[in-house]
Amino acid sequence: MRKLNDIFWNDLKEGGRLFPLTDAVRCDSSLCLELRGNYVNVYYRGGNLMKVTQTGNEYKFFFDENYFEAGERIMLPDPRAGVDAWLKILPGLKHAMDRWIGKYKKDEREFQQMLLRDNNFGSVARSTDYYICDIEYQSECGRFDLIAVHWPSKPATRKQSNDRRLVFIEMKYGDGALEGSAGLHKHIRDVNSYLFDRTKVDNLKQDMVEVFNQKRDLGLIDCEKDLSRFSNESPILLLVFANHDPEKSKLCELLRLLPESPHAELCVATASFMGYGLYEQGVHKIDEAWHRFADCVYSS
Repeated sequence: MRKLNDIFWNDLKEGGRLFPLTDAVRCDSSLCLELRGNYVNVYYRGGNLMKVTQTGNEYKFFFDENYFEAGERIMLPDPRAGVDAWLKILPGLKHAMDRWIGKYKKDEREFQQMLLRDNNFGSVARSTDYYICDIEYQSECGRFDLIAVHWPSKPATRKQSNDRRLVFIEMKYGDGALEGSAGLHKHIRDVNSYLFDRTKVDNLKQDMVEVFNQKRDLGLIDCEKDLSRFSNESPILLLVFANHDPEKSKLCELLRLLPESPHAELCVATASFMGYGLYEQGVHKIDEAWHRFADCVYSS
């Protein structure tokens, strides 16, 4: 379960012990705060900048010191020092991560976070047709890049907070990770294996409803209404291919031999010109995408 207990949630709200952290995230579009049950992660450029864990009546802060290997190490406060001490060194932590990300070229998760930003709280968030409930969702069937809700922005539909469609998003940046242990075909199989178990799916839907509403209450999702429930319609499995090279044939080969997807409707996302806003007009079923964007998939 990803939702926070009431004590943790209230401590993140205005007047709570952790509100300075929530406020820092809301004021800095390079950050996002994700709920993890008994802890939260603050992501920066797709990496875990800060983990805050609830232990009894206190909170412990954690920063992965492996990020210091690409640059100068700074002194970290005691894990129990409190939010102000950790926010004071936030610029130094971000600098360490900048150097590490620059050295190891970890792009996919950074662009995953950019997709979340544009659709959840960026300046166009209320006009896009999808909200991101969660990222890096670990299940028994594998890790899912993003869990989202399809919530069209047309006024009549945006007022309807129930029967919204569940969406799984798989992002591939470039062409290096299209195959292998975390490849496109494996992900499609993993999602369908997960969706085969209706109890798991129902529990996920309920959890994502509560996560969405907690994040909205914290000002992390720019939506006028709480989410009431997901529909019984089969979920969408939305494939996002960021910066695919049209002169490379591997994506074309993989799309021609896609595994069966009996429990999720396969779709491909395209940009509205440039950007990461997810609009209905840019989401296409596989067959339609294949015909409309053949030259982008592979131009020999």
